[in-house]
Amino acid sequence: MIKKQKFVTSALLLSSVLLLNACGDSKDKKSSATDENGVTTITLGRQTIQNPKLPDGDTYEDNAYTRLVDEKLNVKLESAFEANGDDYDRQLSLAIASGDLPDMMVVNSRDEVQELVDNDLIADLSDVYDEYASDNIKKIYDSYDNLPIEEASFDEELMAIPGTSLDFGPGIVWLRQDWIDELGLKLDEDGNKAITLDELKETAKTFQEKDPDQTGKAVGLALNFWLTSPGYGGSTYVSSAMVHSMGAYPKYYLPDENGQIYYGSTTPEMKDSLEMFRDWYEEGILDPQFGTRTFDDISAMVINGETGVVPGPWHLPDWNLFQVKESNPEADFIPYAIENANDDGKINSISDKGAGSYIVVSKDFEKPELAMEIVNLIYDEIANAKELEKDYPDIYAYSKKAVDGTVRPFNVELGDAGEAIEDSAAIADAIDGKTKIEDLKTFGMQDAARTVKDYMDNPESSTSTDWAKYHSTYLAQGKTVVPTHESGMINEITPPRFNGIKASEKYTAQLNKLEEETFIKYIIGEKSLDDFDNFVEQWKKQGGNEVLKETQEAYEQMNK
Repeated sequence: MIKKQKFVTSALLLSSVLLLNACGDSKDKKSSATDENGVTTITLGRQTIQNPKLPDGDTYEDNAYTRLVDEKLNVKLESAFEANGDDYDRQLSLAIASGDLPDMMVVNSRDEVQELVDNDLIADLSDVYDEYASDNIKKIYDSYDNLPIEEASFDEELMAIPGTSLDFGPGIVWLRQDWIDELGLKLDEDGNKAITLDELKETAKTFQEKDPDQTGKAVGLALNFWLTSPGYGGSTYVSSAMVHSMGAYPKYYLPDENGQIYYGSTTPEMKDSLEMFRDWYEEGILDPQFGTRTFDDISAMVINGETGVVPGPWHLPDWNLFQVKESNPEADFIPYAIENANDDGKINSISDKGAGSYIVVSKDFEKPELAMEIVNLIYDEIANAKELEKDYPDIYAYSKKAVDGTVRPFNVELGDAGEAIEDSAAIADAIDGKTKIEDLKTFGMQDAARTVKDYMDNPESSTSTDWAKYHSTYLAQGKTVVPTHESGMINEITPPRFNGIKASEKYTAQLNKLEEETFIKYIIGEKSLDDFDNFVEQWKKQGGNEVLKETQEAYEQMNK
């Protein structure tokens, strides 16, 4: 599972130490050591979720993955802290601010790695990578032209093991299919797996007015207060797919037709998007509490049947929507992409492949190579096992139960950049009987296809996990994302990757705060959108101009 992780500078968090000690599920950090039997203890910072679907008796600290690491590598994994969502961010930032790091942990932004580097807190992993990374792991990074490795490098030293950005667009909105059927709504008449903004608006309005689950608290559309997010993985409960359809690409630095870098949150298209959301707010379609709802608040609304319009990635059923199904067995969802507002028949999408999260190792840890060996085990040996059920029976049992990926030692993804669409198409073809399931190239693909096929053959006796796999792997990937790519509907924009922009490191936090607070005020009517040009000027004065200048220089250097 991936939520948007909002980075806050460590200095601000030092004032909240007492609060942090109360709110995290934290343990005292244990010293790293190799005992007389050769067993090495590693302390981890663990990002958790509320329902990882672990079997009874298993925990984040003691599960099939941690036991396998112990068996294969003679390593005992212990949690320095365990926390979910924003609490993880706070624990992470406190660890950075205090300098008291776990031996290994995952951080979610390059800015955080930069701060760790600046404070000389983490190990240089250059030699570790060269000597210990398996050939298959290196091939994964090669498929991205080694961009993730570059993003994890500072002054030509590899300071983290990067995850990769596996997600692929277009952005999706999940709608309550059972409500659509109950209310007799007609969507996607042309069958192109995409709906218009007008269709989305009317569906949300009808859900809000009719309140199909009779909650008395129905909301048409609920969005997180940060409104948009860069990266497909952070698309849950945000408006990115909607504003992309308006031609706006907020939180991205992009070149125009003349090669001039601009910031996507400051364009006329973004102003038009904000005007649209202001109108939806005034009409009562957008959540009247927009600006104050947390991620967990919106999750509860979805589970309780208060809203049936859920923006999110293709894999949302696997870690989020299945909870709705468990709470209400009659609930069902269908995914749609969003057609462009200019009626050109296209779907705007961002292809932002590169580094995802980052695995860092404390500078004081005695055996940094163990981080790479754990990565090899989880993301190469297990991922490429031909007979998972025979070779790794406990991991196989987890796959059948759809245990969440956060229970792995490192909550990152590592996968080939060029295979996501191809693999999804191959799985769908096997499910449809066009090819044989046993001919799929990996066990994971075969298992996904069999699970979906079993669900389709006998949905009444299936579990919520089977339902989720059918919706994510087949309906979203195979029957929504793949067809929109294959039909040529996707207007895909690839933003340049800029690393080491000093002005960005200095100003991004305050610029994001300005943007989010101002956009909330525009939408709820506290400020007129006539003020938008003033916002742009303030953004530039508060550091935006310096970021644009350095980014322009980096872009020109990149193209030499």
